Amino acid sequence: MNLAISNNGLALIKRFESCRLTAYQDSVGIWTIGYGHTANVSEGQTITQAQADAYLLSDCINAEKSVNSYHGKYHWNQNQFDALVSFVFNCGSGNLKTLLHNGQRTISEISAKITSYNKAGGKVVQGLVNRRKAEKELFDKPISASAPNTFLTAPIAVTTTKPISYLQTDPKWRNHNYSATGEQTTIGNAGCGVTVAAMIIATLKDKNVSPVTTAEWSMAHGYKSLHQGTYYTYFVPQMNEYRISCERLNTASLYGQSSSAAHTKALNALKNGNWVIACMGKGNWTSSGHYILLYKYENGYVSINDPASMKDTRIKNTWDLFAKQVKYLWTVLV
Repeated sequence: MNLAISNNGLALIKRFESCRLTAYQDSVGIWTIGYGHTANVSEGQTITQAQADAYLLSDCINAEKSVNSYHGKYHWNQNQFDALVSFVFNCGSGNLKTLLHNGQRTISEISAKITSYNKAGGKVVQGLVNRRKAEKELFDKPISASAPNTFLTAPIAVTTTKPISYLQTDPKWRNHNYSATGEQTTIGNAGCGVTVAAMIIATLKDKNVSPVTTAEWSMAHGYKSLHQGTYYTYFVPQMNEYRISCERLNTASLYGQSSSAAHTKALNALKNGNWVIACMGKGNWTSSGHYILLYKYENGYVSINDPASMKDTRIKNTWDLFAKQVKYLWTVLV
């Protein structure tokens, strides 16, 4: 079973990473915000501390994946795992491979080598000396039976925001044109994607936005797919139009899988009060393809705004069933 970074591990990273709540350009001109987050950041963007924390958790996914790739060999305890995620967050996965000598070093040998990664440009940097010392101390710290994993047992309290619920079949817009060149169709027939987008924008930015608004934008920018629905590439630019942070998590279909890095990232987003857009495959939600919006995870269940149904099993169901039937995932920062 893969591990996830605990609150103690996140605290360690925060101790050495500065946090800025207004977007800035780093030393090579890349727009950055929070704890070094760079995905979909634009000039003038501001975030809250809670959003910075959510970005950090999301940005730890790749580091977690790197450390977990050696879990079968080392069977990391939580302190060892947290220390190495901090190390990879700072030094990269290539240096983890070197640190572990590609899995050939023992735990004690790894511990002894951590502090040697203290240079930048060939020179010892005191900040890196301090960080490696703290990582080594955590790596070496025994797990106490009376101090369980804080990530699993004491998660940070988050506020759940329920989005406005729109149905694509609402008489106000179900017959509104939503067509690509060479076809004639409507929001009611093909507008699940733009209806999901309208729910997000109306809740977070502009209550006057409806599926008509998003359908018109999608058609104007070429995101309506001929004889199908909305292209997968639609959501990120549509959200950017309203300065909503949206990230696409995968490009290959997840259908039939129960776990992946994208699944983990989506679940972590929900646990931190953010939302997930999902394109579903054949099963409980659709016979072909269908977009839905997840806004809450609790006790193994997900709460959903489904733009085509208010059926009980489509607006709340188990994460396990959802995970096996989802094809594509996006996260939305709330």
